[in-house]
Amino acid sequence: SSTTASETTTTTSAATSDGTSTTTTGGSSTTDEPILCEPSPAPAAPITIDPECEGTEVEEVVDPWNFSVEWQHPIAGNGAIVMPAIGSLTDDNMDGKVDADDVPDIVVNGWSSNVLTALHGDGSGVIFEYSGSRGNTGPAIADVDSDGVPEVVTINTQNQVTAISAGGQVKWTSPAIGGLSTYPQVTVADLDEDGDVEVIADIAIVDGATGALIATMGATGPWRTPVVADLDLDGSKEIILHSGVFASDGANLWTIPGSGQASFAAVANIDDDPEAEVFVNYGSKLYVHEHDGVAIGSYPIPGNTNLSGPPCMADFDGDGEVEIAVPAGAKFDMLETDGTLIWQQTINDSSGAAGCSGYDVNGDGTYEVMFADQDALRIYDGPTGAVVYQNDTHSSGTVWEYPVVADVDKDGSGEIIVVSNGAQKAVTIFGHNGDGWAAAGPAWPIHDFAVTNIGPDCSVPQSPIPSWAELNVFRARPVVDDPALPDLLVEVNDVCVACDESEVYVSYQVCNQGAVDVEAGTPISIFSLVDGMEVLVQSTTLPAIPAGECPDGDSFALNPDQIVDGKVVVRIYDDGNGTEPDVECNLANDEVTADVLVCGDIPG
Repeated sequence: SSTTASETTTTTSAATSDGTSTTTTGGSSTTDEPILCEPSPAPAAPITIDPECEGTEVEEVVDPWNFSVEWQHPIAGNGAIVMPAIGSLTDDNMDGKVDADDVPDIVVNGWSSNVLTALHGDGSGVIFEYSGSRGNTGPAIADVDSDGVPEVVTINTQNQVTAISAGGQVKWTSPAIGGLSTYPQVTVADLDEDGDVEVIADIAIVDGATGALIATMGATGPWRTPVVADLDLDGSKEIILHSGVFASDGANLWTIPGSGQASFAAVANIDDDPEAEVFVNYGSKLYVHEHDGVAIGSYPIPGNTNLSGPPCMADFDGDGEVEIAVPAGAKFDMLETDGTLIWQQTINDSSGAAGCSGYDVNGDGTYEVMFADQDALRIYDGPTGAVVYQNDTHSSGTVWEYPVVADVDKDGSGEIIVVSNGAQKAVTIFGHNGDGWAAAGPAWPIHDFAVTNIGPDCSVPQSPIPSWAELNVFRARPVVDDPALPDLLVEVNDVCVACDESEVYVSYQVCNQGAVDVEAGTPISIFSLVDGMEVLVQSTTLPAIPAGECPDGDSFALNPDQIVDGKVVVRIYDDGNGTEPDVECNLANDEVTADVLVCGDIPG
């Protein structure tokens, strides 16, 4: 290039909302006077909100605590003591597919009868019965062999994990599993994210397509249920079982200190990093740990008799932060995540192991807590703990079952499904005696339900969006599964290169065409392509960006030596160490590529 003049080139580049970019580059100019680059960021401006980001508006329910029993099915023997699984098994709309458009079905194990029963969710009758299912096993519904049709997975009386088709036929059985819990629970996940589903049946990891035993975990303590999540976001999921955290191959990673027979987990995010925190009520304490096992704290569970059931997590008091509800024998506690008691109610659960769930029953924007102990089904007001509904016909010896919510009859309104045993031996479907509660999804097919970890059609996602990134709920569901979301998009609106002055400016603007404000602190980085590989040049953070707004743009200042291939990539949600998970309407518009003049390419 010339050493007697300054070469300057400007490039204007814009990104469309789908993430593609258009670039216009002006020719280089050679003058006798130095020409300096000036950053040219775009001014602030509004942007139209994408209707796809607005979610579904929820209307408050009139007379929400006017319950009715929509239908009830008796369970042979002594009733049911494990959570029912909800999901579609049959092609009700005759479109050739079994999916979320069909009427959901209900699967429940008979406690003493050892008969698993699959029921149409609209109350129209029995789909099939399978004799020989271990009646104290919590079943799951999922497409475990990836054939497009969900199966029911249980454990039989020979302690073999068993997959059953929607027609009631056994598809496979695993080898007999030794050392199972007295009340083993089944869940599913693609543990190593290779596209193949694994079944996690208490301590056993089983191939979802064949039933072959992959591994067994060395869990201690008899009262437990598996919880699966990619805690550290490394593409391989972990399994929390009793006091142990295990890798996808069953190897123990770390252990929660403590003592007690019962230990149950939940996951949520309570800090500024993208990974999950682990919450385990174990013995008389609530233990909170980072994703890698580093202890955050351990807190006494007020009123605990050394036994507590599966917790549920949501923003129960409407303060914008997640709380944890813990059933604890004689008391039911609502706690902040630092162990602070918000409210407490007296319950009757001598086993101390019944679980809870969350749902905004009345549609007021705040979650209620659902809980069924030995004597009654109760609905607690999330912020205050007031009992807003109680049904005393329920009875149960209780293990770790809990009420679940789904739109089981496809009427557009959620129903509450509860199993009972003892005096009442049935599965009961409660509905609203009026216009209906708010909408709910069609499935609640696994015990460690967190909305994003299982598809509404009971498909098993290979790499699900972390539940804590999208909804931050556990054993809870929003009234609809499509909440309003943000949608950041990045545009490069100007590139200026002054070779002799060693100046390169890449001006960008980030807009929020979503329906939710984005807080300050989102990372944005610029990478230079070097032999086709991205090399981090700079990283910074964005200001708060309200919905429907484009704040004033900004610029990255680079040195010409950093431009090698003639291209840069600007990416949001990336601090240079990889894209952080975030939930948006459209993840494809989070980066843009722009052409930049390579100074050594200018003719001399």
